[in-house]
Order: sequence, then C-alpha cells, then structure tokens
Amino acid sequence: MPGPLSPTLLELALGARMRLAGECERLNAINVFPVADGDTGSNLLHTIDAVVESLRGDPADPARAVGDAALLGARGNSGTILASMIRTAASELGAGQPLTQALLRGAQAAYRAVPEPVEGTMLTVAQALADAAHGETIEECLVTALAGAQAALAQTPDQLEQLRSAGVVDAGAAGLVALLEGVAAVLAGEPVVDHGSVVSLPAVHSADPTSHYRYCIGFVVRNADLDGLRSAADGWGDSLVLAGDRELLRVHVHADVVEHVTAAAGVFGAVSDLAVLDMRADSVAPRRQRSQLAGTAIVYDSTADLPVAEHPDWTMVPLTVHFGETEFRDYVDLSAAEFYERLASSATHPTTSQPAPGAFIATYRDLLERYEHVVSVHISAGLSGTYGSACTAAQEFPGRVTVIDSRLVSMPLALGLVRAQAALDAGASPAELPLLFERLRERSDCLFSVATLEFLQRGGRIGRAQALVGSLLGVHPLLAIEQGEVVPIGRVRGEARVLPELVAEFVRRASPYPTLDVAIAHADDLERAVELEALVRAARTGIRSVRILTLGAVVGTHAGPGALGLASLAAD
Repeated sequence: MPGPLSPTLLELALGARMRLAGECERLNAINVFPVADGDTGSNLLHTIDAVVESLRGDPADPARAVGDAALLGARGNSGTILASMIRTAASELGAGQPLTQALLRGAQAAYRAVPEPVEGTMLTVAQALADAAHGETIEECLVTALAGAQAALAQTPDQLEQLRSAGVVDAGAAGLVALLEGVAAVLAGEPVVDHGSVVSLPAVHSADPTSHYRYCIGFVVRNADLDGLRSAADGWGDSLVLAGDRELLRVHVHADVVEHVTAAAGVFGAVSDLAVLDMRADSVAPRRQRSQLAGTAIVYDSTADLPVAEHPDWTMVPLTVHFGETEFRDYVDLSAAEFYERLASSATHPTTSQPAPGAFIATYRDLLERYEHVVSVHISAGLSGTYGSACTAAQEFPGRVTVIDSRLVSMPLALGLVRAQAALDAGASPAELPLLFERLRERSDCLFSVATLEFLQRGGRIGRAQALVGSLLGVHPLLAIEQGEVVPIGRVRGEARVLPELVAEFVRRASPYPTLDVAIAHADDLERAVELEALVRAARTGIRSVRILTLGAVVGTHAGPGALGLASLAAD
C-alpha cells in the first residue's frame, strides 16, 4: 500500500479513471471481441467509477471496500473480468502481500472468471503484466508491469482472428493498459484533478449481427453455491463471466430470456443488482447521433434503494441524511453499509430531507439536452416532500417533465420502475405512466417488520401504526404501506415468528395473482433476508423473480436496524 508520502489510494484510482475516461470512446470503437457491441470502454469506466466512489468515503477496510465496489459496479464482460482482478489483488494487498503477488493472483482470478478463456484478450495482458512485474518499490513494479502489458497488447491481433481482420488490438486489453498508465502517471508525479463525484454515462450496446442472443445480463449472487452455479451457468448463454466468491459473486452473460437466467441463478443464492441491456435495441435504426434526442428518461429518488441505475435511461436523485450538522447524500456520500456502521456508533439520531428543487432542475436540464421527455417517479408524498420538490422543478420545463407520486417506497417502487421501463420499451407514451402506476398500486403489496417503532416514531412516518406505540413489550409489529402510509396489520410475540407471519400474510394477500415479482429488503441483515427468500419461494408457486435490496440511509433512518420487508407486484 502507498506510504505516507505516496499518493493516496483515491488519487491512484482517480488517475486510472482519468486515463481510462480519455480512452473510453476509442475503446468502444475498437470493441470487436467477444461481441462487437461497442461498450467495452464504457463498461470498464463504470467499474472503475464504483471503485473511486468507494474510496471517497475513506473506508475503514479499503481493500474490502474496493473489492466489493468493483464487483457491485461491474458492467459487461470486460468490467466483470476487471472486477475479478481488482477484488483479488486488493485482498492480497490488504493482507500485506507484495504487489507482484497481488498482480499474479489478480491475473489468475481473471482466468478463473471465464469458463473458456481466449488468448489475445485482456486475460493475456493481465498475465503478461503480472509476469513482467518486478522491482523493490511499487513504482518499479508498475513500470515493469506496464512495459509487459504494452508489449502483450501489441501482439493481441496476432492471437485472435477477429482482431486481425478488424485491424485493431483487443479493447479490454487496451483498457487495462490505460488503467495501468493512469496509475503509473500518478506515481510519477502527474497531478490528479478531482472533479467531484463521477457519473459515467451508462453503456449502450450497438447491434451486433454475430451475437446469438438479445440481452446482456449482469447481476450479483450472494451466499452462492459456487459449484452448483458454475455448472448450471454453462447452459445459460454465451460471454459468461463469473467473478468473485461465495460471499459476493458477479455474473455476466448474454441470453434471450432474462427471467430464466435470474430464476436459475436464484436456486444457488440470493440474486440482486440486476442490470440488463438490449443488444438489439438499435438493430433497426442506426445509433442516434448526438444532435438527435432520445425518447424518455426516467428519474427516480434514492428511496427506491437502487443505488446503481438498472437501465441506461435512468437517473437517481439522492435524498439526504443528517447526523447532527453533517450531511450525506444517500448512496452517493454514504453507502448503506457505512450508514449502519455510523448509526450503531452515533449518539445523534439521524434525520432526513428531500432533495431541493434545484437538484431536480439540474438533473432535468441535463437530461432534456439528450431526451425528448423526462418521467420523474418518487416516494409517496405521504412519506416525503420529494414529490413536491420534483413538481416545483418541473415547472421550469413546461410539457417536458411528468412527475408521478408513486405512493410507494423502496421495494415496490423498485419493482414499479422496472414495469414502467417495460411499458416505455413496448411503446407507451410518458402520458400513460401515471395511470400505469395507479394500476401497479392496486396490484402490489408492501409488508415489513421493524425491531422497534422508535425510528418510525421519531421520523413522523408512523401513520395509523401510532396506535401500537407503548404496547409492544416483547412484541414485534407487522406493518404495511397502504395508500402511501404506514399502517399496522398485526403483531407477533418473539422474533422467531416474524418471518413465518410475514410470509403467511404475503401468501394471503397475493393469492388472487398467479404470477408475481417479489422484492425483499433488509436493514443490514442479509442472512435473514436470504432466509425470508427461501420461505417465500417454498410458500407458493408462480414467483417469477426475487430480488434482495439493502435499505439505504434514508429508508434505514426511518425503519431502523433489524427491519425486514417483503413486497410483491402481480405480473401483467
């Protein structure tokens, strides 16, 4: 790790990002393997952005934070391979191993991540840089590693026919070299300019006639049965990459039916953080020129508990949480894990506030330079003033912004956003989405349990559940969101009965619907969330998908540690 006079880890990561950002468009342009979908540079940039953001929070365990962030932020084939390298190398460095060993273990992890490794790719360059690295100092190791990587990169067209035919080097390998060049430049004294929180544009696939499949699918599996999942994954599609370990595994694959893949993966662990790109979205029309406006963008707020936008046309606006005089933007300045760590040690109870209209104005203005229309979907107005702020901001853009009070929060709001995007993809107009959310509310449910009503009571979000206060000695309340308000639906004595009662109520309420999408959310208690998922899947048939979310700082402030939620949305 850098010494006290060396650049910080954040500065090294920023240097890598700066160099990669400068190369991003070129990397997209030369991306011809394994699929010529023009997104390698964007995917690598998205992955390194996640690392940068993790280091901004000055984590107590930087090696763990960097490794987790890389996997959670990884996109595409190349990004997932890069994440496997970063996570393994960071773990080695965190354990006190020399850089040469960290690079070697990182290369080995990259090869393990790909079921059928191909030479002439970033795998080859990863191995070459590890083999070349030597020296007494970090600077010497990086210089020699970089020289080995550059030499290997130049030889990639000789190893892969697709590259030779196109007259290019491998895009993923070139991106890896760019990252090393950025780190080496910072170590050599090149200044780093930090422009603040990074927001890389989401990758957009261009159509590729050589691809057998339609969708690029990425997701995370927690507590995975690795052997079972690896065996099953061979039949899902192509471009398969499995990076990580049992605790946290990033999966990337190209396939035709997203639900089949996620359902199959869900047999072997808890699936979350799903991201899907349609590789044939522009197969009829050519890619839009910058002078042309796209269709509709969706803006949502951080109470959906989707810290990473799951669609290229989505943008999150964060609410804020305050610990005394210190303010944090939800998921931007403070991750969920950091929030619960701070909550456990803080003598000050946190408070929350909605985004100012100015935050929405800036977001809308930026998006309307690229999109014809913005649909802004937000937490129930009965729980937050966020909807009001968005409405105020929308007045600055007459006729171009539609603001929707979802009357939902967290899990069902996340499920609703997915349905809204599906409607837009099917040809719905922005004017149709308010009615869509009215129908979704009628076909959705949100149940949850809290360890104590203290947090809901302090935040003023308790609604009719106030009647339970003062009568819960040894009793756990069961609550629901109905008409945008927290209401009581029952109580159980003893923690062991909470999950069975939640599932029983879920089954009763969802009985009219043959097929459901389900979401589970937890306040820093993944183990119970996974247990709840198993109970839900065993309780009834017709569950099309299950996703597990972590309640972020804002929702967590009101639900409190130990909260656990279960939401469902009937399929169309």
